[in-house]
Amino acid sequence: METKKEIREQKTPGIAFALIGFIVIIAVIIVLTNIGVNTALTVFIGAALACILALSLRVPWGDIEDTVMSTLKDCSITFLVVIMVGMLVGLWMANGTVPSLMYYGMKLISPVILLPLTFILCCFTSLFTGTSFGSIATMGIAMVGVASTTSLPVPLVVGAVASGAYFGDKMSPLSDCTNLAAGITKVGLYDHINSMYYSTIPAALVCAVMYTVAGFIYGGGAMDTEKANLICNTLADNFHISVVLILPAVLVLLVSAFKIPAILGLGITAGISIIFGMVFQGTSFIDLLNYAYNGFSIDTGVDIVNPMLNRGGIVSMTELLVIYILSSTMGAFIASSGIMDVIAQKMLLKVIKNKVSLIVVTLIYGHIMTFAVAGVQTVTMIVTAQTFEEVYDKMGISRRVLSRMLEDSGVLGCLLVPWGITAMYIATTLGVSNTAYIPYAWLVYAVPVFSIICAVTGFGMWDKDEKPMWNKKGEKV
Repeated sequence: METKKEIREQKTPGIAFALIGFIVIIAVIIVLTNIGVNTALTVFIGAALACILALSLRVPWGDIEDTVMSTLKDCSITFLVVIMVGMLVGLWMANGTVPSLMYYGMKLISPVILLPLTFILCCFTSLFTGTSFGSIATMGIAMVGVASTTSLPVPLVVGAVASGAYFGDKMSPLSDCTNLAAGITKVGLYDHINSMYYSTIPAALVCAVMYTVAGFIYGGGAMDTEKANLICNTLADNFHISVVLILPAVLVLLVSAFKIPAILGLGITAGISIIFGMVFQGTSFIDLLNYAYNGFSIDTGVDIVNPMLNRGGIVSMTELLVIYILSSTMGAFIASSGIMDVIAQKMLLKVIKNKVSLIVVTLIYGHIMTFAVAGVQTVTMIVTAQTFEEVYDKMGISRRVLSRMLEDSGVLGCLLVPWGITAMYIATTLGVSNTAYIPYAWLVYAVPVFSIICAVTGFGMWDKDEKPMWNKKGEKV
């Protein structure tokens, strides 16, 4: 009996097994993605491989199920946000909010300032709402629509949208990710946000300058007046255009200012949007509900306008939700197998000698985890926190440095995973491929640079007693 009991005990994977298992899962996903296999099916296969890996290590099925259920529970609010954002996009198309934003944007915005303005507006929209998805689906759609009449490359504009949206999501006290990072590291919410100032604010300023320069380079030509007029006239022919119709977008900011939770705030905005659609566009209540579910649909007779307007609805988010659920499940399988712990303990943690190497290794691990779990931020942050919290304590470095690193890697890194939920959401919502915007999402690359600068200089670093580490040398492990 003892022998059988021992046989059933969970194995601890060796470093070679862990590395090979991780590489195989990622390689299969990359290959299947590149040969055109549906993303949801690709992630499902990745999840199946991760499950087989966990079972081969004799992880009890009950433990695997518990990890999956816990992970899905952590992601449930995000699932609801995705559904409500889909509803809101359909309603904002139908009630004239996005058409009005596009109309006035084309009338008032110069191509030269469009790119930095896109970044800044998406920063503030996401900062006040606490949701990057909401910012992308509202302000992002409007700015990409305006950009279609300029010489600016659309993927560049989408990169500015993504950078701005994730700046706000990262820094907003309303963001689920911001609250999660503070919670799992046992750091006060505003202490955590204050810590992020040191890496994220300088990076955002650099990005603003870079987008401004890019705007002068690519947006120097005049707006295509004929195309802009055609779009504006088509919008005016099919919608009642008014500054008042921008109020639902402003309402999103107001409910956030009053710290109303994201789900409740989006629900209130959706209700007001339905009223606006009935009053200003004369659309029936039933039609608006159908638009909220199926997405807005219209044939304006102008081919370049129809794709800008025919968007949104819960149905449009179905595949994204499937991908998100499968990605979360895959992340749970990988976490339960323990292979990432082995990679961290036997490889990455061994090179940590001071605070600089600690920050670099945390960044590397966070990004590796992000790719491993197909961009599911919650899983990445939780596993990274569990892996490194004792190391930060041992080196006498404040947990709020760790909480910052969770977002500098795990939250921003999701923009780099082509098969992840974020990339697929951006592609579906803004009409680009899931890789086209990645070279232009400059915030993703700038923030880690400033994270490392903080470690090298000690600026923005604190010891275990919360005293600044300015001009101090990191202690060795």
